[in-house]
Amino acid sequence: MYDLYKKVRGNSSRALIFLTGSVAAQGISALTGLLLARWLAVSDYATYTIMITLIGAMSILTKGGATFGYSAILGRVWPDRKLVSEAVLAVTNVRKKVSIFVLPFVIASTSFLLDRNEVSFIENFILCLFIVALWWADMKTSLVEQVLFYAKITTSIQVLDTFLSILRLIAISVIYLFSSIYILPVMLISVLVASLRILPINKWAGEFLQTRDVENNNSFTKEINGSVKKQLPVEIYYVFQAQIVLFCLSFFSNSQDVAGFGALGRIAQLLVPVTMFTYAFSIPIYTRASENVGRLLILFILLSLAPGLFLLCISVFYPDMLLWLIGPNYSNMHNEIIWAVFATLISVTSGVFRNLVSSRGKMKYNFLQIPLGFLWVGIAVFLIDLSTIIGAFQLQIGFAICAIICGLIDFFTGETKEKRSV
Repeated sequence: MYDLYKKVRGNSSRALIFLTGSVAAQGISALTGLLLARWLAVSDYATYTIMITLIGAMSILTKGGATFGYSAILGRVWPDRKLVSEAVLAVTNVRKKVSIFVLPFVIASTSFLLDRNEVSFIENFILCLFIVALWWADMKTSLVEQVLFYAKITTSIQVLDTFLSILRLIAISVIYLFSSIYILPVMLISVLVASLRILPINKWAGEFLQTRDVENNNSFTKEINGSVKKQLPVEIYYVFQAQIVLFCLSFFSNSQDVAGFGALGRIAQLLVPVTMFTYAFSIPIYTRASENVGRLLILFILLSLAPGLFLLCISVFYPDMLLWLIGPNYSNMHNEIIWAVFATLISVTSGVFRNLVSSRGKMKYNFLQIPLGFLWVGIAVFLIDLSTIIGAFQLQIGFAICAIICGLIDFFTGETKEKRSV
């Protein structure tokens, strides 16, 4: 137990610095999102909701689960410069191959949903191009960025992200003050900001990577491909979870409800630092732990729960406080805000738990989320109204519980095997 205390305490100052930076960067991003909910017309905010959802789908699907195998490899080989470079090369090549197959699907889905929400052909085409540009920027940063987490260079990342968040806020505010704000310039700014991360992230990562004569490591590629084969069907299922909500609201409701769902979802951004904390602080400790694994897992889960529970209390007792943040267009959604925060709490906790368990290579039963999820959809059709915002959040809660169930199975079966191998 004392070793566990030392392990966590030894990284506590780094965690505090990182969380301070996360709160600053994500606080500014949250403020920007809330201002957009106020400033954009309801129809434009519905379009913005679709774009944000599909950008997330793009990031998840084009990674295809490769990051789980990648994290496991980095946990074993760090800080060997040669092997880390080979791991980065392997995961980059695998992600490129996955992207060839899944990126066209994401673009087609984006175009279809935008068309259902009566976006013009020209705007539809331009917004789909923005998806491709954001994929390119993500390819250039997200994989090498994980190396910086292991190198404990999180402060520089947070300074960069905070600066870019401020820059984005200023740019959007200027557009609002000097002209009428609409969706195309807002998304263009997002593309430019994402592109500005590329140079500094790669420069910092270059200090820990070989830039020449990096060989293909077949064993790393095989392990990452194995991770993709196990995880990609689940990642597709994750995207299905988000898409089915938008499809239901787009088909059976209207753009007002799509916009309301997106505006209430902005509250979820307040908990993004919890997820960032997991990747930057929790996962590197958890993947390299050789003892007290269960206690570490419980500790990190409890840490992830605390902010969400606080936010849930506010939504129950002071809902107008949160509704004021997203503007007068959504001020009557008192019941919806409670379900939105509760769904966010369960989803964030589920994601943290799933990522921690999978980072140690335990995802044998992850595929069970798929049949469980489809079973839940079949049940939900008869239990909840999927054409309402509350029904959409209830559907999300069920999906998150399915992920928790699979994570528990993987954790306990994996722990049994680890004990047998000792």
